[in-house]
Amino acid sequence: MPIVLLGSVGAITWAIRGTDGWGGIDGTILPGMSWGILWWWLCFRRGIDARGTPLWLGLGIALGGELGYGQYVAWIRGMFYLEDEIISISPWTGYLWFFICGIGWGAPGGVLLGWALSRKKSLAVWAARLLIPAGVAYLGWLLVQWRPEWFFPHHELGIYEGELSRHQDRTVYTNTQNFVVVAWWLGALMVALFQRDRFAWMAMLLIGGGFGFGFTLAALWCLGYSYAPDLIDWWKMWELNSGFNLGLLYTLLLYWTIRQVDTEPEPEGSPTRSRLWFESIGMALGGFLLVYLMGAEFFAGTGFFLALMVAIPILLATRSGKQGFNPDLIIDRRKEVAFTYAIFLLLFMLFWGVTSRLGVVLGLYDPSAVDQYAWPPARIALFVPFGILVVGYTLVRYFKILTSTDISANRTDPQRAAILLVDLMTLIGIVGAISIWPAKIGACYAIFLFLALFAFNRINHRFNQVDQG
Repeated sequence: MPIVLLGSVGAITWAIRGTDGWGGIDGTILPGMSWGILWWWLCFRRGIDARGTPLWLGLGIALGGELGYGQYVAWIRGMFYLEDEIISISPWTGYLWFFICGIGWGAPGGVLLGWALSRKKSLAVWAARLLIPAGVAYLGWLLVQWRPEWFFPHHELGIYEGELSRHQDRTVYTNTQNFVVVAWWLGALMVALFQRDRFAWMAMLLIGGGFGFGFTLAALWCLGYSYAPDLIDWWKMWELNSGFNLGLLYTLLLYWTIRQVDTEPEPEGSPTRSRLWFESIGMALGGFLLVYLMGAEFFAGTGFFLALMVAIPILLATRSGKQGFNPDLIIDRRKEVAFTYAIFLLLFMLFWGVTSRLGVVLGLYDPSAVDQYAWPPARIALFVPFGILVVGYTLVRYFKILTSTDISANRTDPQRAAILLVDLMTLIGIVGAISIWPAKIGACYAIFLFLALFAFNRINHRFNQVDQG
């Protein structure tokens, strides 16, 4: 049932992220934060506090949204585009690059989640995590420059010399970028193995390496363009399948993590004030940079605002206040801030993107007027009420968290959480239906929503039976 739940929600949100209104990184926030919130709930019902997980799971997988792969769809069909002609290419070349790109899409999510799960937090550990993978990524870039014939198909024809055509320029950019990210992932994996950090290396290996296979298998749907190009939106079928596959991998990792959590020793001693500030500054800076990067390409001003919405509350949560230094309360506030922001960012990006299509459905403007990232006055008018509501509620929630003096004040009622998650999944389904309207592929969105609600209900019922003894 957890596989059906995370897989179905992942299918819908992954397909939404590929629709007009959302870009690569900002759109991938949707499946990332959705998986993170469901991860939290499944842990919460098992008595495990995972409030800090959704934020880093969501921001990590969002980074993969920057990677391109569009030309590989033609490659697996044996077609390689030049400026004014099509030449043949081995389909296996396309499958290989889909595999590499799949690792790149999953790698950042696996790496950041692994670091979040890890209990190794020293300065030396973080220095190795940040510097060594970056160095390996740079070596990967040097390898591409040294042996371009290994990375760019038909290099022997001289098509990558001089001024490049649109297709060759795209191949050079995407293949280089995808390989460099895989090199970075390998560097991070080596560091985790060397540090004997089992949470980190398992997350990196399962999510990164596993999605290499999952991404490639899902791409087989695109072969439908060769046999029945007008039957259905094959690209959307691929996206639905990709989201389900990655949701399956996160479920497997969750299952493994829950089994390991009781065997991992807790750090000795109470954390010091300086250590908590070190961790909080790192979290605030990392969150700020990741969120700003998410929006820098298409909405820099909004991205800066969203980045401040995570960085400032994390820092404020670390101050001692009138009650004196209480490390347990600080850690609890910090987790609650991270969890609150994850929900905020998911809702904000859902409403942000859906207004692109919602105005078309309501007849307020023509599809050409929005052009994915354009904001005519009618679209702004649609978004502003949603934006004010979400931001306002989040600020009120922050105030309650930052002024609380009791750890129990941030505890969640299981049944209220279940009701709100059903509401959230229903909202995601509605957004998905609007984003794809009136395409017939919307029937698949409905099927996955029904599966997600069914699985959630069965899981929640089982937990209630356990709670009642």
